[in-house]
Amino acid sequence: MNDSAIVRFFGVVRRPETWLGILFDWLAFPLGLFYFVFLVTGLSLGVGLVVVWVGIPILLVVAGAWWLFGSFERVQARYLLRADVPPAPREWEKADGIWGKLKAHFGSATTWKDLVYLLAKLPFGIVSTTLLVTAVAMVFWFVAMPFFSLFDVRIINGTWVPPLWFGLLCLPLGILVFFVALHVLNGWNWVCARWAEVMFQGPRDGAQVQPASLAPVSPLAPQAPAARVPQPPAPPAAAAVPAPPIPPEPPAPARAPEAPAAAETPAPAPAPAEDETTS
Repeated sequence: MNDSAIVRFFGVVRRPETWLGILFDWLAFPLGLFYFVFLVTGLSLGVGLVVVWVGIPILLVVAGAWWLFGSFERVQARYLLRADVPPAPREWEKADGIWGKLKAHFGSATTWKDLVYLLAKLPFGIVSTTLLVTAVAMVFWFVAMPFFSLFDVRIINGTWVPPLWFGLLCLPLGILVFFVALHVLNGWNWVCARWAEVMFQGPRDGAQVQPASLAPVSPLAPQAPAARVPQPPAPPAAAAVPAPPIPPEPPAPARAPEAPAAAETPAPAPAPAEDETTS
């Protein structure tokens, strides 16, 4: 283990995110319990009384309350968990009329994501509180063990006093457990921050992006002519490179004069026959 790892391990106490996350964990359970009871009771009561028209204003009040709760949770996620979440959208500001505003608000996906996040705050708060209480209890018992030994405090059903050597051994273990617990809580807070980013994701200004294919286009609306972008002049064509001249063929070698044919030797004339001598 190098020095940088040791510094990161013990330097967790100097990070502001550590203590801001612990504050978030302390608030998670009471807020989650309040959100759950209020929303479940209000929605159940409002839906049950819709038939007599009394439930409609109750539902509107509950819907406005859960928008405020969602805005508060966004602020907590941004400043306590350092999560990258946009502010709460205001979809109704873009619509006209009461019916249009209601349709814009309840037709937005962020409205229902906020409701899911608020209802899930209770189980997340239970986990946060369990981790926090367990960490505090373990650190307390380990660190307090030497004092139990010094003052003869009986523990474990009031029948056992820890010896001094055991208490001195538990003291450094308690300090180590303290730092480990801070890292565990930071890891859980990282999970909560990612959950908040998933549920609160959306454009920064709360605007919904509408596909271009769904946008109505009036056929009678004059359309501005498209601006013509001047085209850059075409580069001049490269001059044709003349082909190299064909070298003349070398002259054929002179043929050697043929030797004159040998003159034909005339055949010798036949010798004249000797005159027969008369005997």
